[in-house]
Amino acid sequence: MHNYEYLGAYSLENGEDWTLTIKATQQEMVKGQSGRDESCMVCYFEEDAKGMILNKTNAKMIQTVHGTPYVEEWIGKQIVLGTEKVTAFGETTDALRIRAYKPKVEIDPMEAIARIESCLDLKEMKKVWQELTNDERNNKQVLTAKNNMKNEIA
Repeated sequence: MHNYEYLGAYSLENGEDWTLTIKATQQEMVKGQSGRDESCMVCYFEEDAKGMILNKTNAKMIQTVHGTPYVEEWIGKQIVLGTEKVTAFGETTDALRIRAYKPKVEIDPMEAIARIESCLDLKEMKKVWQELTNDERNNKQVLTAKNNMKNEIA
């Protein structure tokens, strides 16, 4: 039985994954498998009008991926949504699952490089470096700019 008012495994085609940004989470009354209303946690996303009913597995995965059990801290965080074969109610079926990793973030390194190249001394460069995101610090172009600038002002 599917509740088409919410996202489900049927929402994804041919094993595709979606990267979504959490907009809100809230308790709602939802029609359950038995046809009765049940109180469920529902997650809404910036990219899709439909919400996703969060079962314990998916809620726990968001907590693990983003390092916090507090739903209010999930807002603005991205998740990767996909399907997985599970055994439920005596049969194997596709289930909507949150992947166990954060989505890969594409960055434009030019801003980080400009900030590094504007530094006048090593102390300032260290401060700028600490303010960069992990993705920026791990970018090859940014690392090269840092090393070049370090040699130049050292």
